[in-house]
Order: sequence, then structure tokens, then C-alpha cells
Amino acid sequence: MLASSFLWSACDNEIDLIAPYKEIGVIYGIIFASTDTIHKIRIQKAFLGEGNANQMAQVHDSTYYPDILDVQLQRIKDGSVISTIPLTRYTGPDKAEGVFPVTPNILYRTNGETIFRDSDYKIVVKNTVSGHEFSATTPIVDSMKITRPSRSPGSVITFSNPLYPYNVEFVTGVNGKVIHMTIRFHYGEEVIGTGIVESKYIDWEFPDVIVDDPSSTQSLRIEVEGEEFYQFVGQQLQADPNILRYAGTLDFIFNSGAEFLANYVSINEATTSILTTAPYYSNVVGGTGIFSSRYTQTVPNKSMDAPSKDLLLTSPHTSDLGFQ
Repeated sequence: MLASSFLWSACDNEIDLIAPYKEIGVIYGIIFASTDTIHKIRIQKAFLGEGNANQMAQVHDSTYYPDILDVQLQRIKDGSVISTIPLTRYTGPDKAEGVFPVTPNILYRTNGETIFRDSDYKIVVKNTVSGHEFSATTPIVDSMKITRPSRSPGSVITFSNPLYPYNVEFVTGVNGKVIHMTIRFHYGEEVIGTGIVESKYIDWEFPDVIVDDPSSTQSLRIEVEGEEFYQFVGQQLQADPNILRYAGTLDFIFNSGAEFLANYVSINEATTSILTTAPYYSNVVGGTGIFSSRYTQTVPNKSMDAPSKDLLLTSPHTSDLGFQ
């Protein structure tokens, strides 16, 4: 990771722009309450050097520590450390092409230990050679209570009433500061004459809902306008006279993030201009990065009622898409 800034002086041509070495550790990780789940954390180091920063970023030693880190995940309850999980260093799958090296992709992981909802967790990283230590702490986001859509197999989703939106209703979980909802629309696609139906889906993303007080639960609602569903489908799919489509089910996917994650996402999304520098935000002490928590829940396989499916055939947004 590149150092964030330089200090310039226009009056001294002999100034050394490379400051004395200072170790800056980097942590990126999100954990969630679970049993027998492996949590993966990225731990690297920031660098500063002479020359092309993009070229330096491709050098493995510029961004990764050698095997000299002691990494512990501490469970903290009522202000006291009650257990410690040692994290294991390992090489993950190759990363996508980008600024940093594709391989090796060094990560640190837990080994299936339970993460408890009633505790905070602190990751502590110590360089056993230099003695430098950096850390971050996060509360654990609890599960939400989703009341609508119902998980009952008989309940259906109605997008066909132009006067009334479909209301998604839920009670937030403790420590959930930001709620992000996605509606996944499953459909089948058949090239005429082949008799083969391929299963596909598109994701309809909704604006984040920010919770005023994540320390307590709150009843919230997201209004889903039916007309906007058909607009979304019409924008995502292309008309093709050689293709037939078949409406499938809907999945309602909820991601609830802790306050540190909410702040990090909010700051980065707010900076949309290339002329604007994103404000610095990190909850890592003695380093940089973000360490937080989230909880994911899904209400799957919800069917639309018959009038809503019929509108896929007749709506001006979707009537040319070949739905049957």
C-alpha cells in the first residue's frame, strides 16, 4: 500500500523526499458471528521509495512481510480478554491483475473457531523482529429479525399494485450500523429451438440504510416500488428475438455492517471526483486499514404472484424481453 502523502518544499532543490523508514502495518479484514467458519485477514505493510510507485508495488517484498508476524485474535468481553485465537499464515488463490502482485497472495486465517456475538474482537499483529505492534478492535454485528418477506413457503411478492409499494420490514441486529439490501431476480433463458434453459440472475442493489443508534435494535422498513422493478429488469436485459425467458424466484439478501465498516464505505463512496482526495479513515492503531464486522442473511426463493409475473409480459419496460 502506498504511503498517503509527501511534504514538499519548493525552496530547497536538495531536499530528500524519502523520509526515514517508519514501519506501517496494514490490516484489512471483516469477521462475523459463526461456528466452524474460516475468517481471512489481509496483513501487509505500507512502503515508500524512490522511483515508480506502481513498479515498486509489484515487488513482493514491498507489500508483504516475511514469515515474522505473530497474529492473534482476542475475544474481549466486559473489558477483559477471555480467549485468544492464533491466526495461521497461508498462501491464498492468485489475485486478479492489478497494482499489487498476483502471486503469492499471503493471507492470515482462523481455523474454524467460533466467533461470539456477545463480544468484541481485537486483532493484534506483532513483528517479532522489529517489535512493532499494530491492532484494531471491532464489535460483532448480531443477526436481524426479518419479518417481511416472510420465510413461509406460501407467501408471495407483489409488484403489480401501482398504488402500494412492497414493504420489506425487519428489526436491526445490535451493532449493525449500515444495512444493504439486494434483491436477486432469478430467471431462465432459452435459445429458441435448443430446448435448453440456462439459469441466470441479476442483482438489484438498494441504497444503504443507516441506523441512528446501533447499540439497540430498531424496526425499519424499505419500500420497493413495483414499477422500479420492471424498469430495473428492462435496463439489465437485452431484447433478442431468438431468446425466450422464464421468471424465477427472488432472493432478498441483507448485509449488516458495523460502524467502522459503515464509515469506511460512506467516506469512499462520497468521493466521486478524480479531483478530490478521499478523506483518510482507519480504525487500526499503529498502522492503517480497516477491521470490522458484518452479518449476512438471506430470505431465498420467494415467488412473485401471478399478476406480477404477467406484468413482465406486458410492462413497457419488459414486454420485448421474451418472457413467457
